[in-house]
Amino acid sequence: MSYLIVTDIDHTLLNDDGELVDVNVEALDLARAQGAVVVLSTARSFTGASIIHKELKLDTPIIVSNGTLIVTPKGKEIHAETISKNKTIELLNLFNESQKYWSFRTATHAYIHPNFDVTHGPYVLEKNYTMLDYGAMLEHIHNNGHCPVITASLFGEGLTEFYNSRDWSKLNLRPDFYPPSHFYNYEAMSLISSNASKGNAAKWLQNHLGLNDSPVIALGDSPADATMFSLGIGVAPQNAKPEVKNKADWVAPHCNNGAVAAAINKFVL
Repeated sequence: MSYLIVTDIDHTLLNDDGELVDVNVEALDLARAQGAVVVLSTARSFTGASIIHKELKLDTPIIVSNGTLIVTPKGKEIHAETISKNKTIELLNLFNESQKYWSFRTATHAYIHPNFDVTHGPYVLEKNYTMLDYGAMLEHIHNNGHCPVITASLFGEGLTEFYNSRDWSKLNLRPDFYPPSHFYNYEAMSLISSNASKGNAAKWLQNHLGLNDSPVIALGDSPADATMFSLGIGVAPQNAKPEVKNKADWVAPHCNNGAVAAAINKFVL
């Protein structure tokens, strides 16, 4: 029976330096040769995810922006979960008060704080973005209705207090927090619709691909990844957050040491 392998990218498939680990690539190739279907599921946008997708020579849809969006290998939207117009305005006001650097992403475009450093981090390779200050962004939302926004993010130093000081679930939003990493050297947080998750997206895609009877291996290091674990065998690398490892069925070696390859060798090959 063919496996469905759904894996996070950063700090799971890639090592801590943001590099593809050779043994992971080799194991994925062997699994695909035996009929496994491999899907990437990431907090990255399509632009960032497509780089890894192409390196792995995959032809499957991609789950991006923490499960808010599923796209074809060419970036065409297949499925989306969005944030309402009123909530987008509320978040813009909150973000503006924080004096950090915000980003509001639609399925095809990003609207970012005018002082955001785009020479590195999540927008260094992004072509489809527009820099708007608070007033211009607010006017854009009002004039264009529901953009629609799939992800609202905030970047900067000292975000932990802002992130922890609010119960985001009361806004019907699903939060996630990211410490500094190779991808961006400041703290970051993201908010998506409470209906959106990597787990819901993976389940939707499993049905879309006609793989409901296939066993699933889901891999990842963050709470967003843990939402996929209930689909089958949940695997967390050793570097995952403690609460993620507690939810996993198996803890693989550190992402620097071929976590994905170890899981494939244990459960698939």
